[in-house]
Amino acid sequence: MPLDEDLETGGTRSVSGYTVIDVETTGLFPEKHDRIVEIAVVYVSDQGDIRDHWSTLVNPQRDVGPTRIHGISSTDVLDAPTFRQVAPYILRAVEGRTIVAHNATFDLRFLAHEFIRSGIPLENLPLHGVCTMQWSTSFINGASRRLVDCCNACGLPLENAHSAAGDALATAGLLAYFLNMSDFKPPWFERLHSTRGYTWPPFPGVYPELRIFGRRQARDVPQDQWLDRIVSRMPRAADPRVDGYLAVLETALVDRFLAEHEKDQLINVALESGLTRGQVIDLHADYLRAMAEVALDDGVVTEDERADLERVAAMLGLANGDVNMALELAAEPEHGRHRAGSAVATSGLKLSPGDRVCFTGEMGRPRSAWEQAVERKGLSCGGLTKSTAILVAADPNSLSGKAEKARRYGIPVVTEDAFEKLLSQVAP
Repeated sequence: MPLDEDLETGGTRSVSGYTVIDVETTGLFPEKHDRIVEIAVVYVSDQGDIRDHWSTLVNPQRDVGPTRIHGISSTDVLDAPTFRQVAPYILRAVEGRTIVAHNATFDLRFLAHEFIRSGIPLENLPLHGVCTMQWSTSFINGASRRLVDCCNACGLPLENAHSAAGDALATAGLLAYFLNMSDFKPPWFERLHSTRGYTWPPFPGVYPELRIFGRRQARDVPQDQWLDRIVSRMPRAADPRVDGYLAVLETALVDRFLAEHEKDQLINVALESGLTRGQVIDLHADYLRAMAEVALDDGVVTEDERADLERVAAMLGLANGDVNMALELAAEPEHGRHRAGSAVATSGLKLSPGDRVCFTGEMGRPRSAWEQAVERKGLSCGGLTKSTAILVAADPNSLSGKAEKARRYGIPVVTEDAFEKLLSQVAP
């Protein structure tokens, strides 16, 4: 039973702090009737302290989906509460607070659909919160944006991965790390006001007993080493929309098969994220190149590996010729990972004449040379203000005053390589 005195005693409820949410689900798309099968709630103060936490299995009133991923069987949820039964407590857990999740778009979509399905009307959708996956590129340099890699980069534990409680507690740890790194002046400061001022509908009547139903037994959820190795080779995205799309794509490809409804929903996710068809094709090509690097780790591409590449390429709307190109790029050390990441590194970002550019750190190219290149493209250089379009950093994880201010203003921080590509796309 949670220790949250505000919920249990009816005391004065605090309207500050964060509520970390993590859900395990029957699938990827609540619009296609996928449901939550487990939810965890962690209360975190504005100083990053964990004040309380609880989690419960949820009876989805349908099949539980991929047990191989979340480790939950149909038997496990038979006596678990439905979402409707725990909804009042989740509503109280988020009211007046800022929701946090790793890949928040995914969790918040499910949360909104489950609330509405439970008869709790929501307005001003989609829901918003703070995404630790999005902000990870500003604070750490992990192997990938995955929660496990972010935790490893910060030296944080991740116990019972792919359980809602384990992932939520790890996300709370990341949040605390980010808050501390920003001296408790987080770059998402402006979002705090809008999220804590969000008008949640009141819950009518008496609160039912909160029935916590934990997992009956700890299961070792098999990790997909094939997928992990691919993800670790994907370049870090400069655009959170890219991260959100890739997170859904990676989960959909766990079984190396995209059903027709998954393809349709991926298109919807891309459209909702504002990604163009060209950007999506670039992302798919990068994914295929990362696969090719994995296949070439031992220096030999077997027939099975080649077939695997061709199968995934077809699912992603690519041709066999793209497989050949991916393998050629992966075989060239001087191009491999850097070239594979070029599209993702700047996907969604665009510079136009008149934009203001700022630099920080000791560049590999003389600052004067960069400034001349910027001016030739009709852009301007100067100090960092709220109107600055982009900050170019020698180290994107820089803790310089400029970098900290950029994160606070939500200004993209990119490497010299990424900036060079962006600059090349500006018409003089």
